[in-house]
Amino acid sequence: MSLRPFEPELCNRSVGKWTSFYKLFNILVIIDDCFQIWKQSYFNLNVVMGVSTLITEYLALKKELVDFIMKPDSTDNEFNTMALKVFQFQYEYNQPFRKFCRKRRVSPRTVKYFTDIPPVPIDAFKLTTLSSFPIEETESLFMTSGTTNPEKRGKNYHRDLEIYDLSMKVHFKSFVMPDLDKMKMFILFPKESELPNSSLAHYLHIAKEHFGTEESKYAMSSNGFEFGSFIEQLQFAEKNEEPILLIGATFSFIHLLDECKKKNISFNLPPNSRMMDTGGAKGRSRELDPKQFKQEMCQLFSLPVEMCVNMYGMTELSSQFYDRNLYDYFEQQQISTLKKAPHWVRTLVLDIERMEEKTKGEKGIIVHYDLANINSVMSILTEDVGIHEEGGFQLLGRAKGAEAKGCSLAVEQFLASSQRSRGEQ
Repeated sequence: MSLRPFEPELCNRSVGKWTSFYKLFNILVIIDDCFQIWKQSYFNLNVVMGVSTLITEYLALKKELVDFIMKPDSTDNEFNTMALKVFQFQYEYNQPFRKFCRKRRVSPRTVKYFTDIPPVPIDAFKLTTLSSFPIEETESLFMTSGTTNPEKRGKNYHRDLEIYDLSMKVHFKSFVMPDLDKMKMFILFPKESELPNSSLAHYLHIAKEHFGTEESKYAMSSNGFEFGSFIEQLQFAEKNEEPILLIGATFSFIHLLDECKKKNISFNLPPNSRMMDTGGAKGRSRELDPKQFKQEMCQLFSLPVEMCVNMYGMTELSSQFYDRNLYDYFEQQQISTLKKAPHWVRTLVLDIERMEEKTKGEKGIIVHYDLANINSVMSILTEDVGIHEEGGFQLLGRAKGAEAKGCSLAVEQFLASSQRSRGEQ
């Protein structure tokens, strides 16, 4: 076997080829790096632009909502226009809600009237995150009570509380304190600092800070109900003849009632005093029929019945509903005990099986369209039964039997629509 002689020119050509290949490889690497940097920059730019668009649209919509809430003489057409704008925003940015609507072939192009917007079953707040903003960009989280497991509690995220607080103040003023700017309050519920995820604790904090005098106080603390000192303060108010507002959870009032019965204590509160309860008593104290509860409160505090108001609200909403009686009393009109929604809310009573509105006077499931619920969903299918009448609605209690089954079916349908199908974004 003979070896080829060393050929310098051939070696130089080979080295040259490898050098050229290496240079080309480096160039390709640099090009790929530049492409990756550009792609990431483009992605980041789109993210920034998307977030910027979300914030811009949110701020513009919020401003319109503030103006609408402050306009009590708004028409049905104006409400509908505002509702369609809120729906457009939530459809665009609230992904689970968008999937729910698409499953029903509903979109901003097909909706002409607010009743065309499908109501989300209230249990959906326990099953998924209904938020237009990423939750890390939200300011507040309100959670339902009733269980110590956070995963089984309904969650309502709020980008900020400007609309929530405005909603509370405007409607509260008309139906609880239409005649006064401020009055001394006793609050029968823990402070917001002790229950930071309680919408009721926040609601009562706003009531105290905005409508309460400097002498307003909490009657409950982390140690529980301070019966002794609270009874002394009520007796002092009697002697001082200063009107007071007792405000808090229904179960707190029932605990107070039972304690006073044990000690054979009652009160004669000064004229123009009043009380407002909310939240019910299930699981927290013995339960009383609403009429019996109001009657016993009137007897305990020596209050006329028109000065005792019940507030109906829920964590999943951003607005509240009040008995009409105190409002009607000061408006000097026929007194009604129907619940009244603010003008930025529409309440319907539906046939749960057909999802059609009942005629006035017929019993059905309550649906709320709450424009103030801007970050989550404005249309909510409750599990409450009611009757729609002229001037408001009656609240009859929780759904049972066929109506309860209809609510459960609505939840199942929501779950089916929220499942991510293959290839769905």
